[in-house]
Amino acid sequence: MAVAEDGPIRDLGASEIAGADTFETSQKQSSYEEISPEAWEGRGISAAELLSSLTGVEAHSQGGVGSFQTISIRGIAGQDILICVNGVPLNDGSGGAVDLGRIDLNQVEKIEVYKDRVPVKFGGSGVGGAVNFITKSAKVSNQESSGKFLAAYGSHNYWETAIQINSAITDSVGFTAGVSARHSDNDYEFKSENGTPYNKDDDFTANRENADFTEYSGSAELRILHGNGAFSTLAFNGAYAEGGNPGRGEFQTKVAGYEGENATLSYRLESPELLGWLWLTAGLSGRFEKNVSHSYYPLDHIGYFSTEYLEYGAAGYHLLPEITAEYLGERLVATLRIAGGFDRMEARGTSREWALERYSGNAAGEVNFHITRWLATSGEASLQLLQDDIDGGKFVLPTATQKLKTASNRDASYSYRGAILLTQPAGYFGGHISLGRFYRQPQLMELYGVYPGVVSNPDLKEETSLRFEGGLFASTPKKISTLRVTYYETAVDNGIYWVTSGAFMKALNVGEVRIRGLELNLESHPAKFLQVLMGATIQKALDHTDDVAYRDKNLPGEPVQSYYTEAKLQLPFHFDFTWASSYRTKIYEDRGNRLEQPAVPNHRAALGFTPYTQTRFVFAVENITDETYRNAYSPFPMPGREYRLTFTQGF
Repeated sequence: MAVAEDGPIRDLGASEIAGADTFETSQKQSSYEEISPEAWEGRGISAAELLSSLTGVEAHSQGGVGSFQTISIRGIAGQDILICVNGVPLNDGSGGAVDLGRIDLNQVEKIEVYKDRVPVKFGGSGVGGAVNFITKSAKVSNQESSGKFLAAYGSHNYWETAIQINSAITDSVGFTAGVSARHSDNDYEFKSENGTPYNKDDDFTANRENADFTEYSGSAELRILHGNGAFSTLAFNGAYAEGGNPGRGEFQTKVAGYEGENATLSYRLESPELLGWLWLTAGLSGRFEKNVSHSYYPLDHIGYFSTEYLEYGAAGYHLLPEITAEYLGERLVATLRIAGGFDRMEARGTSREWALERYSGNAAGEVNFHITRWLATSGEASLQLLQDDIDGGKFVLPTATQKLKTASNRDASYSYRGAILLTQPAGYFGGHISLGRFYRQPQLMELYGVYPGVVSNPDLKEETSLRFEGGLFASTPKKISTLRVTYYETAVDNGIYWVTSGAFMKALNVGEVRIRGLELNLESHPAKFLQVLMGATIQKALDHTDDVAYRDKNLPGEPVQSYYTEAKLQLPFHFDFTWASSYRTKIYEDRGNRLEQPAVPNHRAALGFTPYTQTRFVFAVENITDETYRNAYSPFPMPGREYRLTFTQGF
């Protein structure tokens, strides 16, 4: 925290609000989580795998480094979860889930996870919670420059290298920058069914081909403390990735692949403390992304000769201006955020030209009131207005015979949430209850068909959810152990699903979901050399649609039970050892519960050695007990046993 002559200047990357300790303590004991680099550095864990170590969070992956990865939170699928980097949303007009496989954790300083809501600071729009990745900050301790170098090598020709530098340019200017690169051949062994899934006699072992992934990423931040006490931050992060698309099972492709680019530039200006109780923050963020896939099939699967080179994709431009005011009183903390938005998606590649635009306005506010030292209440609400525009292209209406020339008007959307928080002053026990309504407006590409075979549906309604939560926590003296118990219940209406009929796809409001669950967490450090974390999630996530084929069936990818345990030992001679085990019960791949995936255990271990204060080696093993690689397109593929050695050196 930087300090000016007339008062403290808050760290823009921090999640804490001065004077709101009661609320933050209660959140941390319920549905708010923070993850620091110690949880992932050197262990070869992807962002989705890391998040799935939290109760209520499940990872979904197509397998391998850089593969498409998403999460679900408390039964809510990835397309309904807001994913941000430094508070800037990554969700785009496609309406799909954000690909967490493209998140390079080398650039990340902290991860914030909100399982019960989308906070006001992100606009309050989202059905299933939020995840915010905070990149490396330009905070410099003791005005000294520092840095870190990382190098890793592992199975399947995996390699990774990264360097981060922090520098104090002057007493009031800090700078940080980092670059990294990573690659994997992803040539896992798998059992091929040889095109005959019902005949096991002709199965054989094969290797994935054309599955390589390479990514280059970087981030930079400049932080300036101005003479009048104002504080500004200029931040950039971006990445370029390319890889092959191996296809599914034995139907492997040789030349299909993809390229992806993204970059975000943001500026924030924060005022000094005004009138002894007011803080103002203004920000402007711009984001660009482009994803293009390509394929070339001289001979297609039914024997017709074709020389057409196919290249298709989209580019997106996003602009987000915002201003936030925070009132910090002795008992009352209030926040008001006003934001605008401009989004444009347009065609890339050889597909037909099209373009979609969206203009948005958002107002969100939150009030926290300390009734006593141990009792507090909070309330929050948001309102969003949208205006869409079709700029080029022709979009097919549901009749498949008419062309759509203008965008449909969208109704205003709103959310609200109230909570009561109870925390004993010493923080040894407490609890909370909350109830809220949340929403997600249909995205541009869900409303308007832009690819061949996709049919427009401009009459899509917004998804809505009602969410209830109640939780308790208790700690032993000196907080050696803390137990948290949280019950949650969610009802989602007008869920948006892509429905396929023949050769056409169309987004429809066909989802009615009812979810009930219980989370149990135990954190303990019974001895100086031992830390233990245990978690369990037990839930019923049921499809509640009127269609008898799906009603009361389990939601795809959601287990009834999942467990996670992790233990870290400090050993003699500068060694440490971490063991983590997870288990989830069987799941289904489809809404009809016809395609079943068996229960899966997974065990990983990491042995660390720190011979000097800033020198560290980590040898990690993933999936210790199972060498089998499961289908890349199943919801829970297993990559087989993997090894990785990581070296880090600080300076």
